[in-house]
Amino acid sequence: MTQIYFVCGFIGSGKTTYSKVLAAKHGAFRFSIDEWMIPLYGEHMERAVFDRRLATLQGLFKDSALQLFSLGVPVVFDFGFWTKADRLAFTEWASSVGVRSEIHYLDVGFDVCKQRASVRNSELNGKSYEMTPEMLELFWSWFEIPTSNEKVVWIQSAG
Repeated sequence: MTQIYFVCGFIGSGKTTYSKVLAAKHGAFRFSIDEWMIPLYGEHMERAVFDRRLATLQGLFKDSALQLFSLGVPVVFDFGFWTKADRLAFTEWASSVGVRSEIHYLDVGFDVCKQRASVRNSELNGKSYEMTPEMLELFWSWFEIPTSNEKVVWIQSAG
């Protein structure tokens, strides 16, 4: 049975770096929202527009993942999975298509994420969104840390 890994974490937690290592370790194909969203749609947009575009990309990635699963290729979704509802929806989808899934949560505190995001702002290269301190505060208020009753692989912060 093929495997899919869902990488969960806040902005600056190291999701993309971790996802690349995970993909290399398992010979998996990696889908990263930011790496597609920014080239296709550009920088920041209204929340409703972002949510529609995000849903479109997630649907396309799921369709592509099905093709990869049929070839026996594992998949990594580097999406963030900020809410419990998102995590549940994606694990239920994986189960419904007969694929094992794991959620890997990068347990990195807000202050570390904020510091990393600030450093990343100076090295964007069109692959990440610029994040102001105000945006980070707002987004943190939306982020739901996984609870003990969720089946999650906890990855502790090194920084």
